[in-house]
Amino acid sequence: MILIVGAGICGLATAYELARRGVPSVVVERGEPFAEQSTGLARIFRIAHRRPQLCRLAQRARSGWLRWESEFASSLLGSEGFIAAGAVDTVASAMAEAEAAFTPLAPRQITARIPFLQTPWETGIFDPLGGSLRIRRARNALAERVEIRRDEVLAVADDGSATLADGTVLHAERVLICAGVQTQDLFGPLGIEFFPHTRFTYEGGSATGAACLSAPEGYGLPIGSTGRWAFGQDDPDPAVVRQLFPSLTPVGRVDCVTARAAWLDDGGDGWILARRGRVLAFVGANLMKFGPLLGELLAQAVLGEELPDDLAVT
Repeated sequence: MILIVGAGICGLATAYELARRGVPSVVVERGEPFAEQSTGLARIFRIAHRRPQLCRLAQRARSGWLRWESEFASSLLGSEGFIAAGAVDTVASAMAEAEAAFTPLAPRQITARIPFLQTPWETGIFDPLGGSLRIRRARNALAERVEIRRDEVLAVADDGSATLADGTVLHAERVLICAGVQTQDLFGPLGIEFFPHTRFTYEGGSATGAACLSAPEGYGLPIGSTGRWAFGQDDPDPAVVRQLFPSLTPVGRVDCVTARAAWLDDGGDGWILARRGRVLAFVGANLMKFGPLLGELLAQAVLGEELPDDLAVT
């Protein structure tokens, strides 16, 4: 039996991939699935990254999302596209090296794809394969197909035994810890810190069909087909949002976490995998868009002796 700690995108995706291989697993979750790093109704999918390796991995992940759509009989990946705005030379270079399609944008072309935006940037690029991920649909589909045990893991030993809050000790052939903020408490230092992060939800001009956005001021995306727009910033500044989106009104917020680590790229993307004994620990930032691919790679990692090279993205 494989024990997985954490029912976020990585934990549930790994359990699902193990089930496809006929390997039993149990996911232990102290709260609700997708409640911490994976929280929210929508997330950005994009090929555009600052490293060619991540661009290529995102291309593979997109194929995984399309496979999930077929297997779950549900639309998960929107076709809105993604805009990187501001200083985009590094992203454009990485996209070109990965042979990923993109189009340079002038300010008026950025506004044409996000009509309620007052564009302050002189340059941008359009990633046609980007879009808004339907997170609640993905969570529900995965949760229906794996075994989830509601409990809290207090300690994990090198031999694969895990002590739960109720005193139960589970014994597993392998343990995968992908519990976000709890991962280092259970495994040990991995060189990452987590901080509170808030993403506000707005309504006004309909965001349905608007492209996803990443810019120096923050990131934005349509929330599925609700007509609402979400915008996140490391340091929330309402004045900046009013300047960028003057017609929008805040109507809600999502409180989650953001991660910082020396091994993340300039955009905050990346991950690290470590092993001790029968225990593997996986942690990173901006992981949702890679979900199906990470599930496949982590399933390979827990079943084999060698760690997949693609899990060394630091």
